[in-house]
Amino acid sequence: MFRVILTFAVLAVAIAMPHAPPVVADTGLTGTIAGAYFLRYEDADLHAIAHQRAGEIAECECLSHDGMRSGTAEVLAYNEGFPDPVGQVVSRWQASPGHNGILSNRDYGRIGCAEVVADGVHWFACVLTFGTLPPAPAPTQPPTLPDTALPPEG
Repeated sequence: MFRVILTFAVLAVAIAMPHAPPVVADTGLTGTIAGAYFLRYEDADLHAIAHQRAGEIAECECLSHDGMRSGTAEVLAYNEGFPDPVGQVVSRWQASPGHNGILSNRDYGRIGCAEVVADGVHWFACVLTFGTLPPAPAPTQPPTLPDTALPPEG
């Protein structure tokens, strides 16, 4: 009996899955945002939510915040036909006052991002929540040259 129930459950999942677009790895979205703004802690739970949100907006082919999870902020986007879809989407978020406001807010110290590609369209979601930021890396000082390395004056 258990085997029949398990088989039925696997079939139900298999039937439901073809409708969901494939989720691909972050492909550098989190790092690109860190380079454009500042470092945040990458959060595995937020990353999972971002994967769900990217799949949801790809499935409905809409940019709706109706599915935003409680206690989070999110930025969503899509694009197609660009040689650098990640760079393009981050540039668009920087140019948008609302999206830029969220991504430049230093109170959001945790982030998770995802990208879904469906029929050549790239769908993006980054989910953020409050938290402290990681310590900033120490600035590097250029090496000091000995006085003998300086050319003579005159």
